Amino acid sequence: MAVFAFVLLGLVILLIRITLITARDGSRYTRKVLSQQSYDSRYIPYRRGEIQDRNGIVLARSDRTYNLILDCLQVNSDEAFRTPTINALKEVYGLDGGELRELLENDRTKSSQYQVLKKHLTQEEKEALEAYVKAEPDPHFTDDEKEAFRQERANVQGLWFEEEYVRIYPYDSLASNTIGFANSLGDGIVGFEAYYDSLLKGTNGRTFGYLNEEEEYEKSTIDPQHGKTLVMTLDMNIQRIVEEHIADFDKMFGEKETRNKGAENLAVLVMDPNNGEILAMATNSPFNLNSPDDLTAYYTGAEIKAMDEETFGQRLQEMWRNYCVYSSFEPGSTMKPITLAAALECGAVKDSDTYYCDGGEFITDTLIHCDNVYGHGEETLEYALVNSCNDALMQIGMKMGIRNFCLYQDLFGFGTPTGVDLPDESAGVVYNENSMHEVELATCTFGQGFTVTMLQEAAAFSAVINGGYYYQPHVLAQVQSPDGKVEKTVDPLLLKQPVSSQVSALLRRYLTTAVQKGTGRKSQVPGYLTGGKTGTAEKIDPVTKMRATGKYLISFIGACPMDDPQVVIYVIIDEPNIPDQADSTYPQILFREIASEIFPYMGLYPTEDVTTQQLYELDMTLEDVVRVKDTGTETFQAYDAYGNIYNEARVENGTVVSSSGE
Repeated sequence: MAVFAFVLLGLVILLIRITLITARDGSRYTRKVLSQQSYDSRYIPYRRGEIQDRNGIVLARSDRTYNLILDCLQVNSDEAFRTPTINALKEVYGLDGGELRELLENDRTKSSQYQVLKKHLTQEEKEALEAYVKAEPDPHFTDDEKEAFRQERANVQGLWFEEEYVRIYPYDSLASNTIGFANSLGDGIVGFEAYYDSLLKGTNGRTFGYLNEEEEYEKSTIDPQHGKTLVMTLDMNIQRIVEEHIADFDKMFGEKETRNKGAENLAVLVMDPNNGEILAMATNSPFNLNSPDDLTAYYTGAEIKAMDEETFGQRLQEMWRNYCVYSSFEPGSTMKPITLAAALECGAVKDSDTYYCDGGEFITDTLIHCDNVYGHGEETLEYALVNSCNDALMQIGMKMGIRNFCLYQDLFGFGTPTGVDLPDESAGVVYNENSMHEVELATCTFGQGFTVTMLQEAAAFSAVINGGYYYQPHVLAQVQSPDGKVEKTVDPLLLKQPVSSQVSALLRRYLTTAVQKGTGRKSQVPGYLTGGKTGTAEKIDPVTKMRATGKYLISFIGACPMDDPQVVIYVIIDEPNIPDQADSTYPQILFREIASEIFPYMGLYPTEDVTTQQLYELDMTLEDVVRVKDTGTETFQAYDAYGNIYNEARVENGTVVSSSGE
């Protein structure tokens, strides 16, 4: 009873205290509570950051648009608002009056304050409604008619515009597999957009009204923080050249009726060997970034209709993937320059060594053939590469030993991701010291038995020819603030030096000879000192796990100029739609065609003689080398392979009327 009496007394005291506070300070506390409540709160969307190429060309931007919102509750708050509002929407935007009345009268929506009527309106379309509401009556109207007109327009209520940004890709499919795209919610889904999503995103702002301590309505705005502008290392002019030649190959060897491409996979990677910058990266599976879920370029309408949801999603993922980053494959003979560089660096071989090829080597109890089953005979270390001799490479591998081979395999970055700033990079599959035996060592020396990605191979090849320096590949060049101020410049990241400059100089000489006299002759670019290596890898049947499927991945990797390499171009053609899939001339020709346009654009000028014999061997004519430039009204100049003017001509009505030469 005593405890009960004590508690009861406490409650009475509290009640008296609350009554006194309410009587004395109730209005002040009411205003304080109201001042902390927000009214009419709306968010202000941020703008996702731009993506530009190295020259400032905008590859992705976000355009401001407006969504027209109907506040049914406000319109229904006064019967006089309904008809004028419906009439305004019908006249300005052509909306259906019956459907609008249904929204305003339906039990489910009549109290709604957020009904989206139209999306992605332009500034002009937004201003059309504002102009309608503010319109003045016809001067010929009577005073009563003018008043009725103004009253009707004033009764257009419950409509407001919500800002929204729409992601736009001005060049549609150009560099699509590298750039990637963002969805309607502003989230990066694949590619560069996904990898740097946190930088490209911003923070929404907000505008809200509230009652202050004096119970007066005030409005406050917190501005949005827009996303960063990112500059890529890609050069869209180089990218366009690459994609045009890939498209030409598909057009020539594909089947339009069945939507079969010219090859199962065709990819080209262009890279600066001196800093790891990726200048272009393209595949034969581009897609329109503005409609990334459109499969009609690769499947018929019937095929798409027959897909279930899971299959449809898988096909989209396959189309969106960047082959240069995601897929791994056996590199074939493009591995040989790296094997020779490693053997020279570790001292297992020297430049003056010679080897005898009799068509193959018995490794333990296994006979492994050279590509030339009759043998190349005696050859130097240089000509082991020039002739692409598997026999000599196996002998070199035995001299290196498993430990050294695995060591340099790691130093050249095989078996681990390069760390490129793009998602879904594969590491490839390689042997280690415990899993590699003599047979595996022999086949790995010439690029079979393990897998690499295009990025890994290009980065390793760059280290072989650039003086021995291994740079991390990257596609981000610069980070800028939303107003264009530079916040960060990405410097080249030198990770290691697998080989010396002396070894690199030897390999440049070997690779130059391989193009001039060896298996890479078809890759020659008239007027330029190029070097490179072909690759042919017979694929493994996924069911039997055996070779001899008749399916090949052919490739060529080359650089220019070989006395001071400035660019590396790597071409992969996986299962080309040609009679002999092992014919490595196709990637060589594709390399030559791409290089012929890229080199002049990059400011690399011809330094070598162009001979009739060379043109004959390449199945080219002088017209394939000469560049003709329109220099004025019906006046033209012709340049030879050295960049010198050798003819000027004037043309009238399609006929040459004067010429300084043939």
